[in-house]
Amino acid sequence: MYRFFSLLLFAFPLVGFSQKVAVVDVQRVFDGYQKVKDARERLEKSSKIAKEEIDIFRDELGNIVKELREMEEKLKNPNIDSSALKVQYQERVKKAQEKKDDMVAYEKRARATIAQRQKNLLVEHLGDIRGAIKEVSNSKKLDLVLNSSETQLGVFYASEQLDITDNVISVLNASEEKK
Repeated sequence: MYRFFSLLLFAFPLVGFSQKVAVVDVQRVFDGYQKVKDARERLEKSSKIAKEEIDIFRDELGNIVKELREMEEKLKNPNIDSSALKVQYQERVKKAQEKKDDMVAYEKRARATIAQRQKNLLVEHLGDIRGAIKEVSNSKKLDLVLNSSETQLGVFYASEQLDITDNVISVLNASEEKK
């Protein structure tokens, strides 16, 4: 009799509380969301501009180094009065160091800015994605939605019938088209 009640207590929650579960590939939603695509495009443009600026710094630094090498050759010539040339050489070395320091500082700032923008991109659009997942979940009367992205270790397999990723992408992009 005790076993019967134990079995009944175990089985009752399973019968009385069936839950509807679905999965969504959040990474794929992120990649398919038009606002994210647009933001990534702007980020790529910023990265390209920063790279071009760094290339300009490098070219200028290369020109200074080339001038320094030419001056070194002149300094080796005993027929040339080198006192004025040495002063000029020292000034160019100082300018080269300043240019290098400026380039390193700019590159560091550019990398930090781009990294912050990437982080902001994730944070900014995650709220939209959560909202769309909630909207799809409510319309399908789902109790639980799990992230099935490849980077997540929580879901190893899910039937395609449980996947609501395309629905979420549609909701996100449809709300963007209305604006």
